[in-house]
Amino acid sequence: MSVAGQPPIANLGSVVTTACRGFIHFEAATLHTVYRGRRIYFCLPACLKTFQDDPKISCMAGNPLLEQGE
Repeated sequence: MSVAGQPPIANLGSVVTTACRGFIHFEAATLHTVYRGRRIYFCLPACLKTFQDDPKISCMAGNPLLEQGE
């Protein structure tokens, strides 16, 4: 299910790719945010916090999604 204007959230138990390009099983408590129209998942609270503070120094650095539009 998605909120109007938001990308859909993963189904419980499905495998999602994290910002650092790892893989985890999605659970209700899985951390995520929307960035450039895509839902981004995170393994740890510290990773999400760093991303929110400055995506360029986060675990997502080097990810092509981060480089788009810059």
